[in-house]
Amino acid sequence: MNLPRWILAAFGCAALGTHLHGAEVVEHDRARYHLFRIDRADWPKLKLAWLGADGKPLGDFNGLQRDLAAKGEKLLFATNAGIFERGPKPCGLTILDGRELVPLNLRPGDGNFYLKPNGVFFLDDRLGPGVMEAAEFARSGLQPRLATQSGPLMLRGGVIHPAFNLHSPNRRQRSAVGVREKDQQIIFAISDREDPELGGVTFHQFSRFFLHLGCQDVLYLDGDISTLVVEPPAGTKFKANTFAAMFYIAAKAP
Repeated sequence: MNLPRWILAAFGCAALGTHLHGAEVVEHDRARYHLFRIDRADWPKLKLAWLGADGKPLGDFNGLQRDLAAKGEKLLFATNAGIFERGPKPCGLTILDGRELVPLNLRPGDGNFYLKPNGVFFLDDRLGPGVMEAAEFARSGLQPRLATQSGPLMLRGGVIHPAFNLHSPNRRQRSAVGVREKDQQIIFAISDREDPELGGVTFHQFSRFFLHLGCQDVLYLDGDISTLVVEPPAGTKFKANTFAAMFYIAAKAP
């Protein structure tokens, strides 16, 4: 089956041949992943969106694309950020353009977001990107340009989350973001839902993959709803979905 290069990773795809630097498909340990890498020079291009001009949630990539089009911009890259609740509203810290829209959430609870330690991915264009345990971030005094909180923290200082089972049978589609230690490259990764052999990955397997990429600190973003798009054609109608915050890169429309 011939699939367009911008195809959603949630549906599975062939290699992402693209004009946008950073997109690739990698196979490792009997699984296939879709990656998007952001080097230092491109840090300022990465943005986070949640609410539109009317103050209401954008909801999905269709809403994001409409919002960008109204500003004369086209979507180049997008993927969902952290876990959210009814609204859709992010469950935890959300900072956009230096403005805190949702505060840090250190409460106990059930589900992946609350599987401690959880954490924060942040980006400061001067200090760089990072992934930090949530309580440590609260004490850090950092005021980044953008940040999203999610959980669990898959890797912390190169150590896999203690709750992850090497032999877990729980294979799902999963997405995460990490920072490569040697050069602070930001790496977004999503497992291929239609992997012909496994159809998903375990948390432990996904964590080992990020170690293979050279990341020491990695934050889980979300599961089966996760999607990643690269250079979709203008006016693309994306499959209906629900997101709260979304990472994206855009450019001026021709």
